[in-house]
Amino acid sequence: MSKISVELVGEKKLQQALAQAAADVKSAAEVAVVATALDLRANIVQEISKPGRGRTYTHFFYTTESGKLAQGRKRNKPHTASAEGDPPATDTGRLKNNIYFERLGALTAAVGSDLVYATYLEYGTSKMAARPFFRPAVEKIRPIFMKRIEKALGDELR
Repeated sequence: MSKISVELVGEKKLQQALAQAAADVKSAAEVAVVATALDLRANIVQEISKPGRGRTYTHFFYTTESGKLAQGRKRNKPHTASAEGDPPATDTGRLKNNIYFERLGALTAAVGSDLVYATYLEYGTSKMAARPFFRPAVEKIRPIFMKRIEKALGDELR
């Protein structure tokens, strides 16, 4: 009986190259995830910074000399609310200043708000129509994220 054998020349180099390619792809994907999450946060803040298109009214609140909300000097401030279905119109800036970005892992990041009323604005209540600002921003950024991931894979696998 004759014996057939195959010797892979450069097997170790191939394994090293594949390992390096995998690390490069992971690194490029990490950059895409972080860039997209930061863009998502910026887009949300930008949308809720726009003036409202709803009704305009004047309300009273207290400020200190530094402008922080607290007990202090009473003043009137006109506010134009958001229209139904539009992102919330900022009044005090509390919501837009509480949109956070957090990196949770190598390929995971979170954008959100810890404010209870952010959920009420996003989904509405029995007394108020929704003022969505997260979901539209996610839908807007989704194709950009997909292109970034495709580019990361394509660039690193060439």
